[in-house]
Amino acid sequence: MKKSLSNRDVERIALNANLSTEQVRAALAMRNDVVEELHARVADSAQQLNYSITLRDRVAMAAGTSIATVNRAYRPDARHLVRPEVLRAIEREAARLGYQPDPVAQSRRSSQGSVVAICPDIRHLASAYHMSLIRTLSEAVSARGMTPVIAPIPAEWQLPDITQSSVTGLVILWEGPRTNQQVAALRAANREAVLIGYHEQLHSVAPDWVEAYEQLTHRALDQSYTKLHLGYFTEGCWSASARLEGVARALTGRTTPQICLWISPTLDVLRATEQLEERGLPGAAQLLTHLNRTWGAIERRPPLEQREIVHELHQALLNGDPHARVALIGHSDAVLRGLMTLCAQSPDSLRIGQNVGLAGHDNLALLSDQHRQLTTIDYSLPAMAEQVLSCTGPFRSFRRVQAQVIIGESL
Repeated sequence: MKKSLSNRDVERIALNANLSTEQVRAALAMRNDVVEELHARVADSAQQLNYSITLRDRVAMAAGTSIATVNRAYRPDARHLVRPEVLRAIEREAARLGYQPDPVAQSRRSSQGSVVAICPDIRHLASAYHMSLIRTLSEAVSARGMTPVIAPIPAEWQLPDITQSSVTGLVILWEGPRTNQQVAALRAANREAVLIGYHEQLHSVAPDWVEAYEQLTHRALDQSYTKLHLGYFTEGCWSASARLEGVARALTGRTTPQICLWISPTLDVLRATEQLEERGLPGAAQLLTHLNRTWGAIERRPPLEQREIVHELHQALLNGDPHARVALIGHSDAVLRGLMTLCAQSPDSLRIGQNVGLAGHDNLALLSDQHRQLTTIDYSLPAMAEQVLSCTGPFRSFRRVQAQVIIGESL
């Protein structure tokens, strides 16, 4: 099927439909004065002759020029070859018809990597936080004159094809269990990449959670909470490692409360502590070692969906020591908002901000007066996006985005 129309093609469509070339051009240009019957006859004739009518064809017909001229109008290196009046007509008709040139095709023609591939894990698309970050990254990429392409990575994939294409100038990834393999594949393809998180062989950007979690732990201890639930610890995950380091620093010189930490059933604790030491997080390494030697401090759990985490935490609070004061400082805002709703429906024994303390870590837009009480950690997503896009050069950098604790009534 032919992908663009020449003057001879227009003549063939007109002859086959028993129309004039002017009528065909008017229909292809989507002019308002063309009746629906004429549109249908031209479309049927083009289909019979195996022509594919694109928006670019329609822009050329409406502007009274050729496909080649439309292509030149959108190429920075050839735009000056188009007469100003023709350029204005092309831009006017493109705006009317909603035409935008294909950035991937443009990059291929110019041999310039103007595409930025934003590659979250496909599960991130169900997260309000990750979708906010993806949108912010897309806006920052566009503001720099580049083209964002969102290419989620399904569970069975290592990387989307676009990450290894010559049209791609930068790949943005999130850290996860496949990061080492992804790094190797990108290096083999000579593609530049930035990681949301931390990896020794990539430019990396992450929120500075160490100090924030140190403050949250001090706050929980100062309010006499006797048990801390620190959520999941995942090997190689910067956010989980930084959270553990902040807690460890706050516990220095203080009586250690009862702590609960969830880890994967397959986590090698010795290897994880060595990795924490290598990453400059000695407090986290010491705390993980201590918890591993403390009966009942570590619970091995498979990864859970958000609703499952909310349910498990709620059941643990209901079935726990009724005299304990429990602070949960290792979960997302979304999880804790769900838990707040369940606690509000539970017996009076679960009182948020009294015997149950909650502190999240992504400061999402909050949905109700109750949820505005949530203590959380805030950092600028635009600042994070700018840090991601400014990571360049052969020497791998790790940039931390400043974070601050937002105090609510929940802790």
